[in-house]
Amino acid sequence: MIAKRSTLKETWRWVNQFSKHPRFKLVSYILKLLLTAVILYFVFRGLELRSVLENMMRLSVGVILLLILGSLLRHLIQLTAWRLSLRINPAYVPDLRAELNSYLIGLPLAFAFPGGFAAMGRIFWVKNSSHIDSALAFVVERGFLTWATWSFAATAALMHFPGISPLWSLPLYLVLVTLPLWSKHLFRFWKEGEPYRARYAGSAPRLALLQIIAALIALTQYWLILNSLQRISWLDNFKLMSLTTFSNSIPITLGGLGLRESFAIHFLKDAGFVASEAISATLSLFLIQDVVPALIGLSVLWKKSR
Repeated sequence: MIAKRSTLKETWRWVNQFSKHPRFKLVSYILKLLLTAVILYFVFRGLELRSVLENMMRLSVGVILLLILGSLLRHLIQLTAWRLSLRINPAYVPDLRAELNSYLIGLPLAFAFPGGFAAMGRIFWVKNSSHIDSALAFVVERGFLTWATWSFAATAALMHFPGISPLWSLPLYLVLVTLPLWSKHLFRFWKEGEPYRARYAGSAPRLALLQIIAALIALTQYWLILNSLQRISWLDNFKLMSLTTFSNSIPITLGGLGLRESFAIHFLKDAGFVASEAISATLSLFLIQDVVPALIGLSVLWKKSR
């Protein structure tokens, strides 16, 4: 067991060193920027940027304040999920300041690699028994975030596409939505994971509930934005934007930029929204939810780096 632990640490050290290599960083970042630029080109081709900005300016002060409040709640939820995930390790000693700083630092790092995987860099800013244990916490937190995104998208797909065969879709759907109940048994396949299993089993329902609440807040934020442009019911908003936010789990662009807008254009046209309105909705929330907090996290990273 000790030998396996040593091998795992060596593998992690090699992956960490490889990912930090300047050439790897440069090539991956250039590819990411090129892909994002190509997608954005096709999204904005034939579209007047002015109309997008005008739609964004139509948001009232009240709506903007509600969007900011919603984003604050979502970040508080994600911070809580990060703290819960760290506590899966029995040897972890809680440190609120380090947990907050590491979470904020992870926000700008999420833009450094497709799909936000570079946000894992936050594990180097929190004290734990090992980086592997912190990486496990990151995987658990991101896993439940992805689970909520997929579960909402799957629910929306069953509602939006009635032609889907229930013979195969319903069993897969049930396996997906019940993951928080049975995922604890996956630790049985990891001989060293027994100490973590009990704590994970206790945290899984809370992590699932946190991500469900965060997803509902995000959908309500989109509903507020879209209703500032034209009327849409919350149920239609739930279906169309749940399908749209599924793009967030496809790790190929910078912060999901471009891909999310493509999904929004495709699905929101069913509710009568034109391309400029769909793009305005996603970009507005992207700025409030992702860009502004990332700038705050960047200042924390700069101070800590000094």
